[in-house]
Amino acid sequence: MAGVIPEYELGVYVAYNRSPTEKDRGSCIFLHIWKDPKTPTAGCTAMSQADLIKILAVLDPAKNPYLVQIPEPEIRKFAKKWNLPLMKQ
Repeated sequence: MAGVIPEYELGVYVAYNRSPTEKDRGSCIFLHIWKDPKTPTAGCTAMSQADLIKILAVLDPAKNPYLVQIPEPEIRKFAKKWNLPLMKQ
């Protein structure tokens, strides 16, 4: 990723569909800087550089973190039941 385009200057590799890989389930998911808020990615999760820096500051690979992406209304609906962290605005 590094040095390919500016959006890849910082990133996080998400170990999705590996060991063993399953055909037609995709691979190579990254968290990286977005080009802008309206430009889609090809399957990655893109965000502002400031937000990615915040994630990198608390991400601890030794704790075996998981990436869970849920629409905000669902987070609010299930936050208590699933013991999810509260979202800050």
